[in-house]
Amino acid sequence: MVYEFRVYQLHPGRLEAFKQRFKKVTLPMFAKHGVRLVAFGECARLPEGVETQIVPGGTFTPTAQATFGHDEIAYLVSFDSVEERDRAWQAFVNDEEWIAYRQKENAAGPLVAAERFTLVQPSDFSPI
Repeated sequence: MVYEFRVYQLHPGRLEAFKQRFKKVTLPMFAKHGVRLVAFGECARLPEGVETQIVPGGTFTPTAQATFGHDEIAYLVSFDSVEERDRAWQAFVNDEEWIAYRQKENAAGPLVAAERFTLVQPSDFSPI
């Protein structure tokens, strides 16, 4: 099993539009192409001045003042293998329905400003 963690920086004010697109359009397209959603959510933002504390056991950053609802989201998807992941994403990004939807939607301005991803292969002691 391989997991992919994706983070999207959205254009200002586009969070709700992205969430609606994901829920109504992206999720059905994921199902069509074998991209399995594990988790989806908004990224937290810490207020200015919150500092990471170095303690004897490592580092700690207090997050009690974190806020959500900013222009950044993250989600986790899973695949049986890296090869399956590549096939699924290739099919997804080349799907004519997806391409047409994105072209129509982007006419009003793109939702995503930047994105990054990390592939994770769980260790033998990982609960997932």
